[in-house]
Formats: sequence, C-alpha cells, structure tokens
Amino acid sequence: MRDRLRTLTTRYWRTITGVSIRYKLLGMVLAVILVLGVAVTLQVRNRLARDLAQELETRGIAIARDLSDDAEELILTQNIFGLYQELRKGLENNPDVRYVFVLDSGGHVLAHSFPRAVPLDLIGVNPLPSGQPWRVQNLNSDEGPLTDIAMPILDGKLGVVRLGLSHRRLHEAVTRASRELVLITALVLVAGAVITLLLTRVFTAPILRLVDATRAVGRGDLSVREPVQMEDEIGELTAAFNAMTADLARIRDELVQQNRDLTALNAVAAAISAARSLEEVLTNALAAACRALDVPAGWVVLRQDSDDSDGVFAARWGLSSDFVAHEEADSTPACHCHQVLRGPDEWRRPILRDDCPRLQRAQANGWAEARLVCHLSVPLMSHDRPLGVLNLAASDAAAFQESRVRLAGAIARQMGVAVDAELQRQRVLDEMARREALRGQLLSRVMAAQEEERRRIARELHDEAGQSLTSLLVGLRVLEEQVQARRNGADMQAQVLQLKQLADGVLEELHRLAMDLRPASLDHVGLVGALEQMLRQIETGHAVAAQLETVGLEDVVLAPQVETQVYRIMQEALTNAVRHSGAEHIDVLLECREDTLVVVVEDDGRGFDPGGVVGGAHLGLAGMRERAEQLGGDLVVESEPGGGTTVVLRVPLGQVCRQMSGA
Repeated sequence: MRDRLRTLTTRYWRTITGVSIRYKLLGMVLAVILVLGVAVTLQVRNRLARDLAQELETRGIAIARDLSDDAEELILTQNIFGLYQELRKGLENNPDVRYVFVLDSGGHVLAHSFPRAVPLDLIGVNPLPSGQPWRVQNLNSDEGPLTDIAMPILDGKLGVVRLGLSHRRLHEAVTRASRELVLITALVLVAGAVITLLLTRVFTAPILRLVDATRAVGRGDLSVREPVQMEDEIGELTAAFNAMTADLARIRDELVQQNRDLTALNAVAAAISAARSLEEVLTNALAAACRALDVPAGWVVLRQDSDDSDGVFAARWGLSSDFVAHEEADSTPACHCHQVLRGPDEWRRPILRDDCPRLQRAQANGWAEARLVCHLSVPLMSHDRPLGVLNLAASDAAAFQESRVRLAGAIARQMGVAVDAELQRQRVLDEMARREALRGQLLSRVMAAQEEERRRIARELHDEAGQSLTSLLVGLRVLEEQVQARRNGADMQAQVLQLKQLADGVLEELHRLAMDLRPASLDHVGLVGALEQMLRQIETGHAVAAQLETVGLEDVVLAPQVETQVYRIMQEALTNAVRHSGAEHIDVLLECREDTLVVVVEDDGRGFDPGGVVGGAHLGLAGMRERAEQLGGDLVVESEPGGGTTVVLRVPLGQVCRQMSGA
C-alpha cells in the first residue's frame, strides 16, 4: 500500500512537471488571481461592514445627542406633545432609525415612536450607568441586528433617550459590494487566462535572461544591465530592473558616504564630549572636523555679545604662528567672517570664498598658508541665531564637493549646539557665583545687623534704663531717709511723684525696645492691625499721608510665620519709601485672591532704577526677595527715576490661608 502511494505520487509529480510552462504560468496566474480575489472580497466585505457599523454607531450617537439636547428643554417645560414631535421628526429624517423612546429618571416612558407601546423587554436591555456619557449595545431582533444607543438627558437627571438603529441598509450595501467584487474577480480570471496564454511564449526568453541577471546582482555585481528589446511590459520590467540595479548602486554609494559622515560626526561628538571648557570644545571639534573633511587648516570666529563688535579668533588648527599672531592683532582689518555675523541672511548658509583677506595677506607675506587658495565658511547656529563661523581652508576648491559641504554643515550644527550649551553653562555658573556672593553678603549683613542690634539694646538698656533705674534707687533711698527723719509730707509727695514719672519713663523705654524687636500688636491684633499701627507712626513721625486698604481678609486667618515674614517685608518697603524716596503719599493694599495673598506698596516719591541699585539698598531688596522666596512667593519692584515706586508681593498661601468657618 505504501509503495503504491509512492508510485502515484511520483506519477502525479511527473505529470505536473511535464506540463508546458505556459500552462504552469496560466495555472499560477489563475490561482493567484482567485486567491487574491477571494481574499480581497473577504477583506473588503469585513472592512466595509466594520466601517459602516462604526459610521452607523457614530451617526446614531450624534442623533441621540441631538434628541437629548432637544428633549431637555421639552421635559423641563413638560411639553410631551413637542417631545413626540421631536421623536417623529428624528424617525422621519433618519431612515436607519428603527425606534426611539424617552425614559424619565425613574425609568418610565415619557414618549416613544412605537405604534402601540414600548416592549417591556426592550426597556431594561441597555441600562446607562451613572456618569457615563452614553452606552451602545448591539441587539438581535426578529428584523435582524439592531444597535441600541442610550444617551443621558442633562447628565441623567431628566432621564435617558433610547435610540435603535437597523442594520438592514448596512447589510444590503455589504452584499451589493460583495457581488460586485465576485463579478470583478471572475472577469479578471477570464482576462488573466487569455492574456497569460498569449504572452507566456513571449515572456519566457526575457524572463530567463532577467533571472540570470538577478542572480548576478545577488552575487554583488551591480553593474549588470539587460538590453531593452521590447517596449511592452517585459521591456518595462527590463528597464525597471536596470533602474533598480542603478538605484541599488547609488544607494550603496550613499550608504558608504553616510557611514563615513556618521563616523566623522561621531569623532566630532567624542572630541566635544571630552572637552571641559569652551576653548577645548572649539579646538577639539575643529581638529576633528579638519581630519574628517581632509582639509589642511581651519579656524573658528565667535560672535561677541555686542552686535557692533567684531568676532573673536577663537580657535585654529594647522595654521602657522606668524599667521595666527597677525590675525589676532587688534590692528588687523576685519574679514568677511565679521560681515557674515552682522549680516541679516548670509550666515544661514555655507559660503565658499576665494577672496578671503586672511589668505590674501598670507600669500603676500609668504607664510605657509600661501598654499591655501579658498575656504568654506559654515555658520555655527543654535536656536536659529548665529554664534560664529567655522572656516575650513583648502588648496583646491574641488575639495569642497556637495557631499563635503553637507557634512561640514552637519558638523557646524553640532558644534553650534555644543558652543551654545557651553556658553549657557558658563552663564549659569557665573550667575550661581554672583548669587552665592550676594547671599554671603546678605548673611554677613544680617549677622552684622544682629550684632549691632544687640549692642544698641545693651547700650540703651545701660544708658537709658540703667541710669533711670539708678536714679530711682537713689530717690528711694532719699525717700527712705525722709521717712525715717519724718520730714515734711509735701516734700515726700513731690519726691514720690518724681519717682513715679521716672518709673513710667523706664517702662516706656523698655516698651519701645520690645516693639522694635517684636511688635506686640502683631501677636494681639494680627497683620492688618500691626500695619495700621505702623502707618499711623509713619504719619505722625514723618508727615506722610499713608492709607491702608484690605480686600477679602475679613474671614481669613494667616499662619503666624506668614504674618511675620509679610510684616518684615512691608516694614522694609515702608522704611525705604520714608527714608529714601521723599514720598508724600503711601498707599498699601492687602488682598486675598483665592489662595494667593497680594500686597502692594505704592508711593509717589522720586523713584529709582531697580537694575542699578548697589550697596545696602541692594541687600535690602535681596533680603525682601529672600523672605518672599521662603514663603514660596515672589517680589516685584517697579520703579523709574521720577515715577515713584511700586512693590508687589505675591504669596501662594495654600493650606496656610483658610476660611475661619472651616477652621
């Protein structure tokens, strides 16, 4: 049995292999067409059904949403008749809508499109969960598949709109398209059979030649070309094969060039990453660029901070010392690089120059650079702004082919980003050093102020309170002696009165010292009361009209640390306004906007330039800003000479600012 099966298999295989190649091709073409036709038909049928179902569902959601919006007002006005009209209108304008009904929030039917009543089993099949914008459910009915859509009315508070869409028209469209595809497949089968029989004889010889050429290409020989002997599809195939081999050869050459470019860019990136300063970045990158592009020399000109100043000769490679010394001299005229940096558009593209003044001077002086006849100027850019120019010099303009110019541009962009990053890093480091120095000065000033305050308190306690207490002790001794000697009572009463006045003076002085250190009103009456007391003292002692306005602080409690810091910032601002501005009017505004405390101090004094403040005033403003930063807020000082000064403090209070009702 096994031998017989093997014999039948062998005979069948010999029969197939013995058939003419024309019929083999015919069978393969027909099989491919048939398989593709069936696959395409099934794919198109499934895709069309899915897309139409999705479109039907989307259109149904839109219809249900429109009905929900229209039903909202009608339900609120209890216009059930109008609701029925809206449902009937939606049913008439949309042929795919099979039914529509409206349920109130309790699940009762308000209106429907059924001839008699809504089927009870249909009401509960598509429940809409709370908070869900809509819900879609596919149902099977006697009439075929249905898509049921539930859409809430006013977030479900007024009920739900239920919409049923029939799939009948959808299925008809899918069936019609499937029949058309089957017919097209049959026609293609017939046409394919006829064309295959007619052309297989013609195809055989050219195809065999192309097979041989393809094998040669597979072995790596991309120079193979087949002659185009016909102008039909075989000729097009032969031409396409030749174009393909030419494209493969071109792509191979481009890949080789891209690999070289990537190697060069990696070398430049490695050189830049190894640098630790701007000079090392430029020197290493320039050397790597010259080696990658195989040019003998190059230099980099960097743009200065001032637009009017010439660029600086920042890096060089392969240049003689005489050339460098002469070009770095201040008396040397500017070259085209400086003009490019100041130009509006020239810096945006590489420029090949054979009229460089630097090279002309080298040729005139007989320096080693006299061999260089031209150079390529490539802009160093970052964020669409010029930072400098990369100049690559060569003894022949042919050295700068298009591929090398593109590579030079890529290297220059890489260098530009690196230069910009290094400049940004240096600026950040300088700013950090400046802020650290300012912080050190501020801390020193604070410590010195603390020591000075301690000395002042000790001195005043010794000079004022100490002397007063000494006088009080002496007076008490005299009073004691008078009591012992039983002198005149009138003298004793006058002495006692004098001692009481002296004691009152001591208490007042001690109270003033305590107020300077920590105002008691801040603990007793809060921030607003303490600021009102401060403004009254300013009006009394300096003849300045001061006004305080509060907004939104009636039911707000501030944390003690917030009150203290805000009080100290306002104390410094008001002290500056009184001492330095010569103001006649000072207005203070305290406003709580949601979770943000806004404090504004405005005066009509002489003003100043905030950017030009130095010395103690600078430290005072820095101290105010530091206190604001400790609160997580910010401080803005707006002023100009002759225009008064405005200080704005914003503090995001968050949990620190709370309503008393919730405390």
